[in-house]
Amino acid sequence: MTPVELDTGPLPSALVARPLGDVDMAVTPGLRDELLAAVAEHGPGCLVMDLGAVDYIDSSGIELLFRLHGALAGGGTDLIVVAPPGSGAARLLGLVALDDIGEVRASLADALQTCSGSEPR
Repeated sequence: MTPVELDTGPLPSALVARPLGDVDMAVTPGLRDELLAAVAEHGPGCLVMDLGAVDYIDSSGIELLFRLHGALAGGGTDLIVVAPPGSGAARLLGLVALDDIGEVRASLADALQTCSGSEPR
């Protein structure tokens, strides 16, 4: 399974998730479950998925973002994806309908600024 760092420190309304390594079909089911459990535990106004430490992401990783967005949409938690310019994640995200996965930002600072208006549940 892909390790994921979870950080609740940057903002009281944010949960920052940083997957490390590869996000592919071997790890996405477990990663989804871990992220949804963390959201249920912390009740953030937004989940920030920081893909800056992801070495490789395939279509199942993109599907994970669609599924997370759908699962969170009705519960008051926004999904904000960080895809640094030039990264594999940014190139792959350029091929999908971004409105269907939530907000996409180039840096964690931009994502946290977007999230700062979100209220925790």
